[in-house]
Amino acid sequence: MATEMKRSPAIVGRLEELLGAETRELLDHKAQTIPKDQIHLPGPDFIDRVVSSSDRSTSVLRSLQSLLGHGRLADTGYVSILPVDQGIEHSAGASFAPNPQYFDPGNIVKLAIEGGCNEARRRHSLRAVRREAGDH
Repeated sequence: MATEMKRSPAIVGRLEELLGAETRELLDHKAQTIPKDQIHLPGPDFIDRVVSSSDRSTSVLRSLQSLLGHGRLADTGYVSILPVDQGIEHSAGASFAPNPQYFDPGNIVKLAIEGGCNEARRRHSLRAVRREAGDH
């Protein structure tokens, strides 16, 4: 089940750049609780290597690949998601009272774009907010 991640210099270099001072600790970590043969490592070929053998439709696989191919972690097999929508959908008052500007969906989208979240840059329906944020 486990496969070795193809550690191309470009991918490793990009991950080291993003991880900064914690690079060695995070990349060299050895898990002791999960058997290696039960782990699917992330990588640019994750959808082809792991998910494509599932019962997912072609459109779902294409959407997942698109998600993995955008944002600041594009094509690394990792995803950066801004988890604010749950707070807005389910009792945002408690979560966002200290920062009321984030009740405005436009500000949430701007935050996701600034943070380089994967989905924010590819959403067709967010073009107007992106233009307003200066991200064309």
